[in-house]
Amino acid sequence: MNRREALRHTALVAGAAALWASLPTRTWAALAAPAGWDVADETLLTLIGDTIIPATATSPGAGAVAIGRFILTQTNDCFPPEARATLRRGLSDITASSQQRFGKNFSALDVGQRERVLTEYETQSVAAPHPFRHIKELTVLGYFTAEAGATQALRYDPIPGAFRGSVKRGPGDRSWAL
Repeated sequence: MNRREALRHTALVAGAAALWASLPTRTWAALAAPAGWDVADETLLTLIGDTIIPATATSPGAGAVAIGRFILTQTNDCFPPEARATLRRGLSDITASSQQRFGKNFSALDVGQRERVLTEYETQSVAAPHPFRHIKELTVLGYFTAEAGATQALRYDPIPGAFRGSVKRGPGDRSWAL
């Protein structure tokens, strides 16, 4: 092995270690804060996500997995710049809608009021693409790929066994995550 190969291998190992360190442990809060967004945006998205997927008696809500950080990181890293503008438009529309309807910030609303604001916003015809669709899709993806969503909201089998093509489900049974 020559010096160039040794440096290349060292760089690959350092890159892999940095990537491994950036992966979330239990929530998406372990991700680095995305550039170009402030804490208020992340907090608002976490609250919106927690309204979309609230906590139940058996599983935490989307807010418990820091869904706002996931949505911002995915939007920055995996979508074109137009998606960032669409998301910003959606956040400002939701904030304006809560101010107009209830005279309060979205974070000051109770759960029922938040649900009404989001339901009304989702049914409004706004310029395509609709920002709320982006928020909902990333909320569902982020929640069910986080540990809490995959293991507490869904049934989880870390070592799946034999194939069973037809499994009877009872009322209230949860789906499986593999």
